[in-house]
Amino acid sequence: MPRYFDDALPQIGSADLKPMVKAWGGDYKMRKEECIAYLRAAFKDPEKVRDTLAKLEPWERNILAIIRKVGGVIKTNDLLLFILTYGLHPPRPMERYRKDFIRELFRRGLLISTRSSYSVYSETDHGDGICYSDERILAQIGEPTYKPFDIQSESLPGEAHFRPPTNVIMDLMSLLLSIETLGGLRFTQSKTMRVGDETKLRRAMKWENNSLEIDGFSFPSPLKAWLEVLFIAKFLTKNTENQLTLAESPARFAQRPRAEQMRLLVNSFVNTQTWQEREGQALAYLYSRNLLAGRFALVLALTALPLNPEGFFSIEKFEQALFQRIGYDFSFDHLPAYPYFFRETPQEQAAKIGAWEQGIRANWVKQSVPWLASMLTTWLYFLGLVELRMDGKTLIGFRLTELGRETFHPELASDKPAEPAAQASAQPTWVVQPNFDIIAYLDRVSAPQLAFLERCAERTETHKHTAHYHLTRESVYRGLESGLSPEDLLKNLQLGSLTELSQNIQVELREWASLRERILLRRKARLVEFSSAQALKAGLAQGLTGSVVAERFLLMDSAPRVSGWHTINYAQNLPPNLTISETGLIHWKPTLCHDLMTAAQLTQWAEPTSEGNWQLTCASVTSAIKPGKKLSELLSLLQNRVFPNVIIRKYEPIPPVIPPLLEIALRAWAGTKYPVELETAILLRCPHEKVFQAVIASPLMKSLLKGYLDPDLLLVDPSQLEALRQRLDWLGWKVSEQLQVVPLGNRPS
Repeated sequence: MPRYFDDALPQIGSADLKPMVKAWGGDYKMRKEECIAYLRAAFKDPEKVRDTLAKLEPWERNILAIIRKVGGVIKTNDLLLFILTYGLHPPRPMERYRKDFIRELFRRGLLISTRSSYSVYSETDHGDGICYSDERILAQIGEPTYKPFDIQSESLPGEAHFRPPTNVIMDLMSLLLSIETLGGLRFTQSKTMRVGDETKLRRAMKWENNSLEIDGFSFPSPLKAWLEVLFIAKFLTKNTENQLTLAESPARFAQRPRAEQMRLLVNSFVNTQTWQEREGQALAYLYSRNLLAGRFALVLALTALPLNPEGFFSIEKFEQALFQRIGYDFSFDHLPAYPYFFRETPQEQAAKIGAWEQGIRANWVKQSVPWLASMLTTWLYFLGLVELRMDGKTLIGFRLTELGRETFHPELASDKPAEPAAQASAQPTWVVQPNFDIIAYLDRVSAPQLAFLERCAERTETHKHTAHYHLTRESVYRGLESGLSPEDLLKNLQLGSLTELSQNIQVELREWASLRERILLRRKARLVEFSSAQALKAGLAQGLTGSVVAERFLLMDSAPRVSGWHTINYAQNLPPNLTISETGLIHWKPTLCHDLMTAAQLTQWAEPTSEGNWQLTCASVTSAIKPGKKLSELLSLLQNRVFPNVIIRKYEPIPPVIPPLLEIALRAWAGTKYPVELETAILLRCPHEKVFQAVIASPLMKSLLKGYLDPDLLLVDPSQLEALRQRLDWLGWKVSEQLQVVPLGNRPS
């Protein structure tokens, strides 16, 4: 949102307005109202703005250019950090105010600092606030300039690691297509992703252990990182149903110039707040916001590196050069304060300053250097922007890749003619073999072509120069579901192929497409259920329109305008409508929620016994688990759909909806072993401690006794012994025929 100075001027004191008026060519003796009117008129005059800007020093113009680059508004401390990182500023003593660089621009009416959106303060107030400039001023400011770092590239030992841009695009396409295939990502009311969607996405991306390793470099919490990044980049958007969906298709994303893709993603990674590069080493709470500024400073520092190096930049020399620019004003954690002097001699002051400088450097090495290295080895490497030089597991150097230079230096690509996307995606780059394998040559393939392959084929292997795919019925269905026609599928395969498609490939793909057309999958539909076929006919006679499905259902063409209907939104959690007994008997109460999913879901796990009733048995649960289902799916279904049969009063604990004994039985049927012991026994009880001690200590009694039992003893009615055995068998428990007793001599004192 553009900002203007007009509304803020009345909040600035008269003493601060007069220097602004003088800088813009006005009379210093004006009253406050006249100063405000004059400045408002001056900001509207492009010629006067141009004349005022012409009087600025290069480093002063750079401050305005930085503000323009970040969107017109920036925190005061962050602005100071970015000025220092670019290296264009006059020298200043250590004990200077932290905001000396912006004071003069405030006095000239080119920049305003605020504590909040409504409180403007003067140049003499140095609290942490926000700086912004007028949109009409920034319109005449170009890109910021920088002073290159005075470090040279060199030949470093070790092994080089580099991610080709095609590998980056393949991974991005795979992620976007996985989200598209899922139809979006649903969230609960507590704003956490639904477990099912999270599991499916992790499985699709092979992030089962919530970690990602690329060429030996660890990328922590990739799911958390990428969801936040894509949301900040506006590739993901949240709809009214609390669901994240793609704002543009993966194919559209692939059509963007690769440098534009990377700039969007770099900006998003810089601004991530819930994800951090160093998992388990979180910053102190009060200083976690410094991470965003530190990321931005690193990006600016990479921009200020000498271009086109023949070798690598030493990470040690790079961090030292960056420290010289920002180390005394920035830390990822707490920054040691400048020493306070009171009657110290010059020698004592010098000693204090020396100790302070040593503390500043030690803090930088401990906090900042590891974070800089982790940024280079996580998202900057994943995006293919840096090439790393490693000595074993130690990072010793890096340099920008060609993609990195295009990303951080847009001016380098300004003179290059852009290649049309259609032309880039039409060149032959792969071979389709008769066994449905595809070998794509990564030095030729374009981003749109990779998006097509990721959509319509399964990637099996990725090598340095080639990527291997395989056409399957499921992958072809996925491509057709995304909007491709069978003709477009064959056409794009042929356009990208170095050879003619074999006859069997064409015939089989057309057959798969014809089979798919016999089944139509709708992700969003309005289906109305009627009590009978006659009721359906009556509804059609009353003006309802749609397609009749299975005699009693009507697929509506538009939203129904009939009141009194009970509506179920299957995109949300269905309300509870089941009861369950301790013996595994499930009863469905359709009057609470007559949905189309409950019966089918229960039949997968339990045996139908009568209308609206199912029985969980060892055989039914075992048969469901054999094909690959997990018991957690059944427990989650019951937990969400069963409601308690008791009245819960205030302050009473909520009882479990699944009877604990039944849950143990279900887990036993699924394979968990719960050993118990059963034995017929005659017990001698001695309630008095003296009697008990006398009996176990007596040699006469020792031969008559086997031992004593632990206090978890349950007494069994001998007449019910067989019934208990049957019940334990039903529970699936492992029953031992003998009790484990402690010998008398081993009784603890």
